[in-house]
Amino acid sequence: MSNSDESTIVAGATATNESHASEGVGSVASKTVRIVRLPTQVSEMEVIVPYALVAEITEVMLPEGGTHLSRLDAAMVDWRAQRIPLVSLEAMLNEPLPTIGQRVRCVVLYGTNPDIALPYYAVLLSGVPRSEEVNAQSFSEDVSSEGGFWHSSADLGGRRVGIPDIRLLESQIDEMRLRFDRDTTSA
Repeated sequence: MSNSDESTIVAGATATNESHASEGVGSVASKTVRIVRLPTQVSEMEVIVPYALVAEITEVMLPEGGTHLSRLDAAMVDWRAQRIPLVSLEAMLNEPLPTIGQRVRCVVLYGTNPDIALPYYAVLLSGVPRSEEVNAQSFSEDVSSEGGFWHSSADLGGRRVGIPDIRLLESQIDEMRLRFDRDTTSA
């Protein structure tokens, strides 16, 4: 499997990922992919994303009255002198929203779709992310979930982990961002 094949498997056409090949005597090559485990309170499985997708792990301040995150709403937060949408994966999956305050931890991810104006977006976290490696061959695309939210899943140390469909996620976040822009201009 080439590196470009691996990127497609892992991220559904996201940025190129780091990979390592290791071969033992008489064994088939085993490629590992560096991922970041995102601590959320999503109940179905643990969330992972390709390492190359992560721009920064940070804390941001929610705007006054901006603690309302829902399936259809994103909060716009300030990050490095620009406004980016912050979403809750829990809310997007119709799960209970974690208790949050004005200051929240999030992961800022690079946008991957050149067809939409979403260079960065943030995902709410409930802990500290961890970088890990997973065997590229352990991914399966037979994940069934709400509206195809999961691109693929894998077994990581006995835990089931899933990679969201990044393009679907970005499209939904862009719709939220556009709705937010329309609502604030009409108000």
